[in-house]
Amino acid sequence: MQASVPDAETARWDDVEAVRRDPDPVRQAARATELINECGRRVTELAALRRAAIERAHHDHGLTYADVADSLGITRGRITQIRNGRTDT
Repeated sequence: MQASVPDAETARWDDVEAVRRDPDPVRQAARATELINECGRRVTELAALRRAAIERAHHDHGLTYADVADSLGITRGRITQIRNGRTDT
């Protein structure tokens, strides 16, 4: 399987290192903010994808939420949190 090549908008660890090396503190802070915002958008998108996948596993594949939790290596309580949109932990 071939990995996709990230585009110019993609926040990567190389970007973090570039920010770390930037000698201009204002530019450094601005770029750090951009990367933080990009990461936040990705977290939101991934949380929605995970929530939908859990629901598909339950509804389309007949797994119980306990089965899903066990398969993911997380607690049943965490599955409930994810299903209810609480993804901060």
